[in-house]
Amino acid sequence: MHKNQAYNEYTTANNRLRKWWHHRWFKIICISIIILIIFSVTLSLVLKFVILKPGKPETIITITPSSAITTTTTSIPTSSTTVTLPPTTSTSITTPITSTSMSTTTLTSTITSTSTTVTLPHTTFTSITSTSTTTTTTTTSTSTSTSTTATTTTITSTLTLTTTITTPEQPKWKITGSMNIARSDHTASVLTDGKVLVAGGYSHEKLNSAELYDPSTEIWTATGNMIHSRHDHTASVLTNGKVLVTGGFDDGGLNNAELYDPSTGIWTATGNMNNTREKHTASLLTNGKVLVTGGYNHDQLNSAELYDPSIQMWTTTGNMNNARSGHTASVLPNGKVLVTGGYNHAYLNSAELYDPLTEIWTTTGSMNTMRSDHTASILTNGKVLITGGNNANRLNSAELYDPSTEIWITTASMTDVREEHTASVLSNGNVLVTGGGGNGFLNSVELYDLPTATWTTIASMNNPRRWHTSSVLTDGKVLVVGGSNVSPLSSVELY
Repeated sequence: MHKNQAYNEYTTANNRLRKWWHHRWFKIICISIIILIIFSVTLSLVLKFVILKPGKPETIITITPSSAITTTTTSIPTSSTTVTLPPTTSTSITTPITSTSMSTTTLTSTITSTSTTVTLPHTTFTSITSTSTTTTTTTTSTSTSTSTTATTTTITSTLTLTTTITTPEQPKWKITGSMNIARSDHTASVLTDGKVLVAGGYSHEKLNSAELYDPSTEIWTATGNMIHSRHDHTASVLTNGKVLVTGGFDDGGLNNAELYDPSTGIWTATGNMNNTREKHTASLLTNGKVLVTGGYNHDQLNSAELYDPSIQMWTTTGNMNNARSGHTASVLPNGKVLVTGGYNHAYLNSAELYDPLTEIWTTTGSMNTMRSDHTASILTNGKVLITGGNNANRLNSAELYDPSTEIWITTASMTDVREEHTASVLSNGNVLVTGGGGNGFLNSVELYDLPTATWTTIASMNNPRRWHTSSVLTDGKVLVVGGSNVSPLSSVELY
């Protein structure tokens, strides 16, 4: 019994000691593991932030695009515009990266320059469109652990645009073929085939010669001579294509008339007028007849007469209210005929209207200025433009007649005073005034702009001239023929 008790006490004590050591070892192992973990973490931090600390990659990209732009230039001064885009710097992109890699991406686009030239009549514009693009390179560098990548991109772009604009080119005068005979105080008629018939005139003697200008070859050829020599006569292209020449002066005033047939080149006599006259007017009416008014025969005339091509006969019609020579006659859009100014022992500002239906003349509003040897042009808006002339002094004034109100209003004056000049209505509606007598014989030329009612001095003719003719050709050019510059001229110019 005592042995068993002693054994039990020993066993109990032994078990207690064994349990104590078990607890002690467990604590030692746990503490050791904790120490190892702390050591590992410490070592890792040391490696990361001290020994293996990664550098920060930095990429700087500089792009400077430039493009060579080709333009079409002319002799007109060019304008150059330089546009500089300010440098732009953008710094950003912070990205955690957990894998080991390095990538480079390059984006490239082209530089495109487009030059477009547009040519309008007498005007050239060059338009340039330039598209400048850049080349961008992005480099990304990473390490095996989490890092920060910084990319700095600097773009500097300088773009120079050069635009060439030519100012409207003034139409110029071109010398064309000369006539075979120098002449002034002649007539010029544009035929239905586009050729120009010049007849009569003065060249130190009265002329009966005639010649034809062919715009396609710019050559003059002689055609049949008139039956009578004459200057200060009229010529009218009839609806049948023939040309009617009336009156004028030879050794004295003439009342005869003759017809030119373009198909044969031959002149034939037609009925004589009832009155001898020079410095008169002849107008082709809408009914195909020709109205001849006024003129001079030892004195100024107020008589008027009608030529009927169908019977080749002349008949008298109503007399004007005022005798006059050196006047103008214009067929209005309504078919009536407006006669203005002239001379009758004094310079006239009166105007009157002829009605073909009643054959009666009625007075209309008077011009603001008395004038003779002036011009009258039917504008595209139906109004009548009067320019220059003489009233003891040469004039540069101009005025407009409105058929709807029968009132005259002044418009801008020409730069030069001039008489015995020409005025031609161009295809664009503007009016070209050439030469004449002013301060000497003139070669100056002025253009009346219908929309703005202003005058512009343009390129001068190559030769001063008065008593010349101007004809608008079928291609829109203006043919100026002959005239005088102290002596009669054979020279011819094209505008």
